[in-house]
Amino acid sequence: MTLKAKIKDLKSKIEALVIAIPREQEAYEFYTELKDLYDDKASKEMFEYLARQELQHRINLENILNGLEAQLKEIQKSGNKEE
Repeated sequence: MTLKAKIKDLKSKIEALVIAIPREQEAYEFYTELKDLYDDKASKEMFEYLARQELQHRINLENILNGLEAQLKEIQKSGNKEE
């Protein structure tokens, strides 16, 4: 894969994550709000579980995003040295 293709690939992945991360946060907030609407323990536990899952998804995606951004910076930095 060429340097230009690697950069394009990384930017595409970063763009997808930038879109996905806020959606995970919205889902977390949605389930947290639903949890508060129910009085029964089973419903509260279910929505709390779903909220935790969405929070973990967001954290995982943020970690991946940070790694991809670091890779992109490194590739761009090394690409500039070759010019």
